[in-house]
Amino acid sequence: MAGILDTIFRRVVGAPVPGTGAPAATPTDHEPLTTTTVAALRAMLDEHDRGVFRRSALLADLLRRDADAFGALQQRLTLLGSHPVAVDPADDSDAAKVSADELATAWPSICTPGAAYDMWTDEAMLGFGLAQVVWSAPAEGGPLTQRLEPVHAAAVEYERSSGRWFVETVDQGRVLVTPGDGQWVLFAPRSARAPWMWGAIRPCAEWWLSNSNVANDGRRRSETTGQGIWKAKLPGGAREGVDGKKFISALRNIGRSAVVPVPQGADASTSYDVELIEAKADAYKIFEWLKRTGGGAIRLALLGQDLTSQNNLVGTNASSETGADTLRAVVAAQARGWGECVTAQVSGPRARYLGTPAPRVRVHIEGEDRRKADAEAQTAAAAAVTAWRALGIEVDAERAADAAGVTRRMTAP
Repeated sequence: MAGILDTIFRRVVGAPVPGTGAPAATPTDHEPLTTTTVAALRAMLDEHDRGVFRRSALLADLLRRDADAFGALQQRLTLLGSHPVAVDPADDSDAAKVSADELATAWPSICTPGAAYDMWTDEAMLGFGLAQVVWSAPAEGGPLTQRLEPVHAAAVEYERSSGRWFVETVDQGRVLVTPGDGQWVLFAPRSARAPWMWGAIRPCAEWWLSNSNVANDGRRRSETTGQGIWKAKLPGGAREGVDGKKFISALRNIGRSAVVPVPQGADASTSYDVELIEAKADAYKIFEWLKRTGGGAIRLALLGQDLTSQNNLVGTNASSETGADTLRAVVAAQARGWGECVTAQVSGPRARYLGTPAPRVRVHIEGEDRRKADAEAQTAAAAAVTAWRALGIEVDAERAADAAGVTRRMTAP
């Protein structure tokens, strides 16, 4: 019966946390936010700045309805998620290597791709991501296993007076969060003092609402002025006549390739005619400017640049590549922060529980970037050796290769 109720009410079930004995907590859940106003949005952002994230977290979910916000998150998170996770031993000992191999095998079940994306998304939008490590006893026995459960930030609050994080739960009330204690994982790489101030929601939210309103205004303008108005000219007194009614009916049913008969009299007063009245003002351009500016602001906040999206306006591939380099730097920084976070707050408590060396977890983007830099340095070193020899200077090529980190084949003594 308890298991059925746990499933119905989405309770988090787990073993007591090793080291603290704390029970698994079930954070509160909230209905999604589907609409807002300018005044309400600004109140949400004010609460966010004060460390209350209930409504701003729901607003961050709503922002992903916007194509610019959704697309920018797609670029950033897909690039981050495309790199594999690597687990490195703490040292060169056999015990450290075994511990690293075991964690690498268990990692996909400890932190699923979905859990990682939830944390990354919250960090990008809100400036932080919070998760709970749920410990479970395997049915076959043996050591407890871990599972990372992201916590929706609507249940999170930061108490500025005490400098502590709290989670509202349905079963334990307001629970103190201690990152790295074996139960709670806080991903906040960009600030130790106030990471929520780095959330993209702060500069994006008002532009998102502007974009939404502009799109609606543009549609209404299109309905009222986009199709133009047909001006029907009839001879005096012909409106109620048979020919006049047929003429008006033909105009009302006008469509593609339509033919409307316009009988002509001796002068304009006795003739039929039609004239299309179209909007002459270029006020529609304000909608284009607002949408373009709002989309650029959102992409700038989430990607660190907007050059890749504006290349058709800038007109150079160099600017697009500069934007791509900036995005890669943003992603690399987030990847490094993620590796340090889970190493200290997931791998560390697990190693303490098992009594093994704590492996280092990292996103492999760091190693790939290093290899490219090493290859360029080795090429430059080889060119320098060739240039010095061309000037008649004896250079020890083997020592230069060693200094550049070139892997050489060992020769028999």
